[in-house]
Amino acid sequence: MSKKEDYKYGNLESVKFNHRRKKFYNYVDYLNKSEVKIEDIIFNSTSYIGHMSLNRILTLYELYKLTSNLAGHIADVGIYKGGSSFLFAKLIKIFESESHTLCHGFDWFKGQLVGEKDSKLTTDGGYYSEFNQIKKLNKLQQLDNILKIHNLDLRSEICKFFETHQHLRFKLINMDCGKYDVVKSCLPFFWERLNKGGIMVFDQYSYELAPGETLAIHELLPEIEIRSMKNSWTPIAYTIK
Repeated sequence: MSKKEDYKYGNLESVKFNHRRKKFYNYVDYLNKSEVKIEDIIFNSTSYIGHMSLNRILTLYELYKLTSNLAGHIADVGIYKGGSSFLFAKLIKIFESESHTLCHGFDWFKGQLVGEKDSKLTTDGGYYSEFNQIKKLNKLQQLDNILKIHNLDLRSEICKFFETHQHLRFKLINMDCGKYDVVKSCLPFFWERLNKGGIMVFDQYSYELAPGETLAIHELLPEIEIRSMKNSWTPIAYTIK
């Protein structure tokens, strides 16, 4: 789960699991105050991770598996603290170690900007993360030959990026930026470069905290079939090109 100050809860989808949220954060507070060692959390992560966070990992893994026979790279559009980017990079390292497949992560590392068509439940500057910290994690884990982190403004710089890297094509694209202006600006470029049979994931589709994402998707791709992730809180939906 994200930090609580990144957004406020509404009264629809965002409160569906309110009945168990207090106990979960009590558990997080217990861990913060405990003497659990970092190495224990790393080496025995399933003893500590919440089941919804684990579910997200498993869901992204299942989507990755669906593209296993396709050529192309993976794009993670909206990195935040790197959870999905590092997961994809590690899956590539495990299952495609001798291929040229890369994970390309895109973010501007300044936090979100809330526009007119976005939810006022979200806050300017939310989901902020440190670019240099993500780069350091990438290097220390020896993943920087697989995970390529692109620090750019997706609203204005994605066209130039693809002009520079005209060869790039993708088999899996995780759209996790959530804001109308960002999705409206960059979605056409990524959709054009998604190979036939490839998957585009919509992390916050039809969700009250990210109405702009849904609006932009339907404005740009009104004819696509949007499929549900039935056992996942996020990502919520996906489509196959």
